[in-house]
Amino acid sequence: MQIIDKHTFFQTILDFKQVPYTQTQGWLTYTESEDKNEVLYLVDNLSDSRIACMCHIKKTFNKELLLIESLCFKYTLYKASSIKHFFEHIKDLGYDMVEVVCNTHYSFEFEIGIRRAGFMRPIGMFSIPFSNWINLQEPITYNSNWKRNLTKSENYDLSFIVENTPSEQLVYDFVDFYNQFTEDKGLSHKLNHEPFYRMLKTKDFSLGLVLDEKDQITSGIIFHHKNEHAGLLYAAKNLDAKNTGATFFMYDRLFKYLKEKGYQYFDMEKLLPSSHSSDGVFLFKDGIKAERVLYNGEWSWYKSPIYRPLMYLVKKYLIRKTEI
Repeated sequence: MQIIDKHTFFQTILDFKQVPYTQTQGWLTYTESEDKNEVLYLVDNLSDSRIACMCHIKKTFNKELLLIESLCFKYTLYKASSIKHFFEHIKDLGYDMVEVVCNTHYSFEFEIGIRRAGFMRPIGMFSIPFSNWINLQEPITYNSNWKRNLTKSENYDLSFIVENTPSEQLVYDFVDFYNQFTEDKGLSHKLNHEPFYRMLKTKDFSLGLVLDEKDQITSGIIFHHKNEHAGLLYAAKNLDAKNTGATFFMYDRLFKYLKEKGYQYFDMEKLLPSSHSSDGVFLFKDGIKAERVLYNGEWSWYKSPIYRPLMYLVKKYLIRKTEI
């Protein structure tokens, strides 16, 4: 394994088959604005690269944590031995903790390799490992609820636009729209204007908006797109969207747009059934006939066994992440 510079990393993964959005220039631009963490760029073999990742170095109680938000793979198939060697070298870098959140399709070869390298599932799960992948090049089938709302949307003067390089004002308008949406939902999550404006200036993310008859935003989405793959990052709607079917209209038009652009799949992201009100999000996303996907998910390695339960307590009670 080799440590490389940022420019070499992004040049190396240009022809990689699997490049998750968390490994793109756009996501790096966003995280640099938000977190100011040091970033490490790794590749298995620069002369014949097959695995690569950028990692974020975080400080936790005077200990160094290496956070890997997924990995890039040149091919869709890989060997357990390659995964094992890659993660063994990562352990040798000398960090106190290594945590991996891998949102590529689950592979038994991946699990064999990372377990043989000494990694385990962490205590507690804090990222959603399920999704629906929609094949955009095939006819899309909706359930009765989707069909009913799409029919409803035809009765309103809705329009859908995609902005690949939106103006600063338009990004600010959407961020304000999104933050109002989360406030109405009683959620604490908020977006910051400047980091998202910088992110949307890159070629890895775009903004889709549904406008009503007064050209006001009624539903919107920030989506990522790389190679043949696209997916949801953030979406929001106002109170009128429920009455007009604007959100259903938005996705339907976005799928048509992406199909015309040649994308193969759309990842609905974070598909999580539950026993409470959030199950409505699952039912909405699951209303499209698609491939149900399990990701490789969360893995961890700690230099000292005591770090394992301590990190669970930090994530759950100090950072206040939601355990799923």
